[in-house]
Amino acid sequence: MSAITFVLSDLHLADSTSVLECFGDRQQTAFAHLLHFASSIHLQDEKTMHTYDSYRTPVTLNSQDDSIEIVINGDCFDFLVTTPYDFYGVIDVKTALEKLEKIIAAHDAFFSVLRSFLSTTGHTLTFLTGNHDIELCFAEVRERICLALLGTPMDERVRFSSTRFYQPAPDIYIEHGNHYDFWNHAIAGLWSDDGQPLTRTPARITLPPGSRYLQHAAHHLSRRYPYFDHLEPSMNITRQTALLCLLAPSLVMETTRQTLQLLSYPYTAYPSLLPGEEQDPVRLYEETMMAFLVFQEDVVAHKTDWPMHKEEMQVGPLALQEFQHMRMALTLPLAEAVTTICTPIPYAMGEDVARGMHTVLKQHPEIRYAIAGHTHMQRVDQLHAQDEGHGAIPQYYLNTGSWTTRVAMPTPADLAAPHGAALLAWLQDPIWEQPLLRDVTELVFALLVSDEGQPSRAQLCVWEGGERGRYRILG
Repeated sequence: MSAITFVLSDLHLADSTSVLECFGDRQQTAFAHLLHFASSIHLQDEKTMHTYDSYRTPVTLNSQDDSIEIVINGDCFDFLVTTPYDFYGVIDVKTALEKLEKIIAAHDAFFSVLRSFLSTTGHTLTFLTGNHDIELCFAEVRERICLALLGTPMDERVRFSSTRFYQPAPDIYIEHGNHYDFWNHAIAGLWSDDGQPLTRTPARITLPPGSRYLQHAAHHLSRRYPYFDHLEPSMNITRQTALLCLLAPSLVMETTRQTLQLLSYPYTAYPSLLPGEEQDPVRLYEETMMAFLVFQEDVVAHKTDWPMHKEEMQVGPLALQEFQHMRMALTLPLAEAVTTICTPIPYAMGEDVARGMHTVLKQHPEIRYAIAGHTHMQRVDQLHAQDEGHGAIPQYYLNTGSWTTRVAMPTPADLAAPHGAALLAWLQDPIWEQPLLRDVTELVFALLVSDEGQPSRAQLCVWEGGERGRYRILG
């Protein structure tokens, strides 16, 4: 008998009233068909399941014999962008339930297809906590979700991982990944350093600094320019700020002032900016980045639960080089400046999560697959194989990306005539429902198969097509 696990993350269901809603009709349709596939088919046309490693024995999946588990690895629900918000970094049960009711009302179809999936014997659903749905730590929230799914506040078919991570098999390790991201690291009062629960019934939760920044300062910016949250590859805050200094200087200044309200001490924004200089992108960028440096230093000083070395959060040579590169870009003509800013570079947060998951694998040679989400960028890394006396057994870090819409970063060709002017105008005043950026969305999941006494097998897949859709293996 095989234990078959589908792992996906970052669905970001909200209340459907905002441009920031990420789980629309496209995602719902694909999700329904994926669950139908999980319930009844379980094998591709070629009737084999190929894995990344040397264990390439074909796998036959029989729906009558196998247990099927759906694991949603964090950020299934997006409490952060669901009103009401901005409670100065703290969330309580009452507010969390108010938000959850709106999410449930907006996504009846989502709960319905999960309910149908769970009606089959041997089918289970497991939720892990992410930084956008840390409210899953509230017992009352967990009970309300189970009630919406199955009509009872508790059912063995619906599980909520009490630990920060989850292991459906001894050689598989799953966690959302925000634990390795300074701005979205959340542990205070919830988990010990090794991920064990400190309580299952908190009354209030302290949100990570990234959540506080989003709700208090950046929410209006995300609504005005939603494409920043959907670019593939993701764009760092340094480049976002540079682009906004060109496109929306007044919004930059408003966001900066609201950010500085989060400091632990009074600080006046733009103390060195002379009248009229707010229209100079270079000067505005210089002063804005200085303000964010002040904010970062204050957050670093007060975040006592960060387990890594705080020296990592200091401004280093690469950050200074990036700052100077963006500063010079702002002196170029508009199209050239935007082209330079939109040149893809490694995404620091994605690298932070990868480093954290690599560390898990290195510290635990018995784990073959470490799976995360959070970055919204799919990834497969093979680590140096561990020798267990029977040949080299490789380890893998898989990232399941996101089910949110992803759009390609503008390229030099995109910004060239004859359509470049229209794209520049759209970037400045976007109509998100009519995007001019190329859609590169992929609905990614990890498919795991575990047999007792045998190494688990895993592959990163993308769901394609409608009712008669199928998965395509990535990597």
